[in-house]
Amino acid sequence: MSKPDKIHANGDLLVQREGSVLRLTLNRPQRRNALTNEVLLALGEAVATASRDRELRAIVLTGAGDKAFCAGADLTPGDTPFKPDFSQLTLPMADLARAVYNCHIPIVGRINGVCVAGGMGLFGLCDMAIAVEEARFGMPETKIGLFPMQILTTLRDLIPARFLNEMCITGRLIDSATAYSLGLLNKVVPAAQLDDAVNSLVADIVAVSPMAVRRGKYAMRAVAAMSFPEIVAFTETAISAMIQTEDAREGLAAFNEKRPPVWPGR
Repeated sequence: MSKPDKIHANGDLLVQREGSVLRLTLNRPQRRNALTNEVLLALGEAVATASRDRELRAIVLTGAGDKAFCAGADLTPGDTPFKPDFSQLTLPMADLARAVYNCHIPIVGRINGVCVAGGMGLFGLCDMAIAVEEARFGMPETKIGLFPMQILTTLRDLIPARFLNEMCITGRLIDSATAYSLGLLNKVVPAAQLDDAVNSLVADIVAVSPMAVRRGKYAMRAVAAMSFPEIVAFTETAISAMIQTEDAREGLAAFNEKRPPVWPGR
């Protein structure tokens, strides 16, 4: 990896821009990329800033090293997310989830190792994810007298209910093959192929209409809590608006002229 453009949270979060792709790297390999409040706040700020950048097309979220994507909250004394501060009305993990919810740029998880506890929360915030064969996934909070409360926000629609119950209550970890079989991963690859697989997926994202992706991701979020009649009404209005965009006109013209599209992004 080339030198990062920005370093946040005292070096614990690396932010690197590569053309239209933003790479966010948890940089605490000595702590298995465990989360602190400072890291969570920096992640939320980076995502919120990216959301306002019309030139960005994809975000890749990963961890440094080859052992862990993220081992959850740092449980050592100090700036741990479990340190209570009752003067705060919101929590950093929840604020990060809000920032991601309002972000219309696809987020790809590059799962390079262990992904547990708060790491599962980050994993659940990703729109797509590719993992190495050695990766393990789980929510072992009950083993230390806690429960994955906030993480449920990002996982309840991803993991089948019976399996989610078992993972939350027993704290049992699952391997990449099981995670893939549950539909949690887009692909599982050997560690040596991880970057190629992630880059290939990102290239596919960058190749399509940025306007269609932005509006599409917004629509998928919006319809999640709607009734069927509301979804039908929302989507019929949304498609009518999309047809009027510059990207749609360019896409149709390129199709008929049998050439690659050049997306205006509007």
